Amino acid sequence: WLKKLCWRLCLSLEAGSRRSSAVKMWALRPLAIILGAHLLQCGLGEKKQDLGGGLTLSVTHAGDGAHFPKAGDELTMHYTGTLSSTGAKFDSSRDRGQKFQFQVGVGQVIRGWDVGICTMKRGEKAILRATSDYGYGDRGSPPKIPGGATLDFEVELFTWKERTKEPDVMSVEERSEFATKQKESGNDSFKQQQWDAAIEAYEEGIRYITHGQGDDDGGHGHSHGGNPCSGHHGGGDDEVAPLGDEDKKLAVALLTNCAMAKIKVKDFDSAKFDCSRALELDPKSVKALFRRGTAKLELGEHDAAAEDAALILEVEPENKDAETLRKKAELEKKRAKQKEKAMCSKMFG
Repeated sequence: WLKKLCWRLCLSLEAGSRRSSAVKMWALRPLAIILGAHLLQCGLGEKKQDLGGGLTLSVTHAGDGAHFPKAGDELTMHYTGTLSSTGAKFDSSRDRGQKFQFQVGVGQVIRGWDVGICTMKRGEKAILRATSDYGYGDRGSPPKIPGGATLDFEVELFTWKERTKEPDVMSVEERSEFATKQKESGNDSFKQQQWDAAIEAYEEGIRYITHGQGDDDGGHGHSHGGNPCSGHHGGGDDEVAPLGDEDKKLAVALLTNCAMAKIKVKDFDSAKFDCSRALELDPKSVKALFRRGTAKLELGEHDAAAEDAALILEVEPENKDAETLRKKAELEKKRAKQKEKAMCSKMFG
């Protein structure tokens, strides 16, 4: 009925336009907009994808990128499950306040999820409807899910991680290919402003592309998606050849992208560390210098931030962002001194 009402409103608007009835048009327009938004929210504004056998997927928010999870991948998502017949909620990860993680395509979840979720993109929201053949069958899952029930799942796919070999049992080409995929995955998450997922993907790519280069952990307390790293990455003891030019570029891109994501979550110390690693590979990387300078400024390291800005200006004298960073560092240094002076005056009067 909502679709019919929205359609009638659209016809009325069109008729009103032909009669030049501005009053009628503007009176109906807000209601049409509200109904249209409601249709999209409910998944009715999108054409349902028939996945066969009583399984459908209606996208309510488009995802990003061109990649889809595969069987065996580890997924992170939110869901709310309701009975299609009554709308009664029987389970929700959102209510628990914790994202749901599982391995898709291996029988850890109902068949409808194993099939339907693999058609979703990163960041996508959808309504997944599964008949009992794709849900809990004729027995159901008492007491909340009766036998033969059709189920609706409001699902949101955040990210996924490919289960793969450790870097020490990969060839150079395999490590490079995997790190490239992680970079693309991180970029997709970054566009969706999913900072933690972006950091996790970038750091996994860094771990693989820099394997065996002597600074996999750098002796620093870096993290993987916000969790402290133990420093042991499962690498072997075999000597690995130095990175080629293309792999260096890939490593620098991963490190600087990761630094930018960490700046977004205010992990400035770790961002500074990543940029320093990138500069070991490419001392003239403007992105690495600028992002390290930005992190240093946030940490109150004003002189060091100004030095990074000056290094950029040596490479690109017309770089306006670097000039702005230099001036801001000088201004913040001045303010910090004034604040310190004022505090001393209060203490010693």
